[in-house]
Amino acid sequence: MKKTPDRARLLAWLENPANFAETLFTADDEKVRLDPWQHSYLSSGARFTVILKSRRVGGSWAMTVKTLVRALTIPRYKAVFVSMNREEAQGKIEYADELYESLPSAWRLRKVARSRDEIAFVDSSGRRSVLRSLAAKAPRGRGGDVGVSELPHCANSRAIYEGALHVTARDEKSQLTIESTPLGGSGVFHDICRGKYREFTRYEIPWWLCSALCSDVEEAAALAPLLSTRDRVAKYGSPALKSIYSSMPEEAFRQESELAFVQIENAAFPMEMIMACAEPEFGESSTALAYRHVVGVPSGADWEWLIRNRKGILAAGYDPARKNDRSALVILDHAGGRFETRLTVAMKNVAFADQSGVLTAAIGRGVSLLRIDSTGIGMDMSERLERDYPGVAAGVMFTVRSKQMMVANLYGTLTDQRIVLPADRELVGQIGAIREVRSESGAALYQSPSGSAGHGDMAWALMLALQAARGLAADTGAGYQSLSSRARWNCVT
Repeated sequence: MKKTPDRARLLAWLENPANFAETLFTADDEKVRLDPWQHSYLSSGARFTVILKSRRVGGSWAMTVKTLVRALTIPRYKAVFVSMNREEAQGKIEYADELYESLPSAWRLRKVARSRDEIAFVDSSGRRSVLRSLAAKAPRGRGGDVGVSELPHCANSRAIYEGALHVTARDEKSQLTIESTPLGGSGVFHDICRGKYREFTRYEIPWWLCSALCSDVEEAAALAPLLSTRDRVAKYGSPALKSIYSSMPEEAFRQESELAFVQIENAAFPMEMIMACAEPEFGESSTALAYRHVVGVPSGADWEWLIRNRKGILAAGYDPARKNDRSALVILDHAGGRFETRLTVAMKNVAFADQSGVLTAAIGRGVSLLRIDSTGIGMDMSERLERDYPGVAAGVMFTVRSKQMMVANLYGTLTDQRIVLPADRELVGQIGAIREVRSESGAALYQSPSGSAGHGDMAWALMLALQAARGLAADTGAGYQSLSSRARWNCVT
């Protein structure tokens, strides 16, 4: 006959966040089941933890689970999450609230506050526990736990890291977790992951250690590292992962899913320069950067949003595509001497007639200047729009010289910080992936990765929009400048 554990022993067992999560939380109406690495991380009492991980393995979710359990079991608990932008910051609070609501009522503390950036609980003795979330800001305060997501993607990554260390300094029970995919071959996150700071417990989580992406985690944990990327994806990858692999350059896949710190050689735009212009507080109703991204053909509501939120003169760039790549539209809003990224549109497998209709709608909703890549498949579309909207629409033939000029224009605009970009992983990543290579004659050529997930379509559309807007910033000294002036489940403790 089984014995029922007494309450004290049960409570002690549930103090382990891994036990708490698998016993009491549900997700999608099913009991939470942790991958082995997640169970190890949640059970760990390490003060400092870094998780180098693949996309979509549940890194930020696991960090949120651990933090929430500590909030529900430790009196007067405090924690702060730091994310690369406002949307992702608010996502941590949404995760926490959804998990809290899945608890049996007997195990819930009283929720006394819930906003987009904070959730708070009070226990039976009136002791308050609080979780807060910040967008790309160095945390400050009286102490507590800190969880940082995508540290190398944040503009001020070193300040965030050093601020997080100081927040945890006053209490030896406070914990710091940093979780991210790799980015480049240098920086504070790279140094932590490669063992420069030995206080960190390190987890390395490629896609094959995640049950949602791998068909056999136990076997793959032993054998996948011995195979090539192509072979291990074919043998162990889920259908979704195989589709992702086939849709992007292998180098990009290895960085996003296999923990490779890929140093982009001869990057046209240094990541530090891009991130200096990236606004983490963006969104459809943000006062910092009103921005909307549309996937597919924009609706009437999307165009009405643009009309309501425009501040000045709208200039647009369009990179057309039909089947293999995405077509991309970027609309910049020139006001106060700066260009704010107002609306971006990504479309795939959309007929040319419908693409032309999108551009016509953009002009009808206030776009005053439009430049279209007229190389190859864009020629007919650009000619039609030039004829219908003279002085507004014009084609740009992509040649060595025209691409040099567009890159120089964006470089100068970024250098002078006259453009505001959303701190969006895809847009920032596409700009950062454009490379400068030299032809046999010594000419500078600019290339972006091939493949539907890494084509650089948004980056080139952005440069076309700046090309359209060249004259708008003439009074600020904007314009082209010479490029020659530019400074060129594994746990390790």
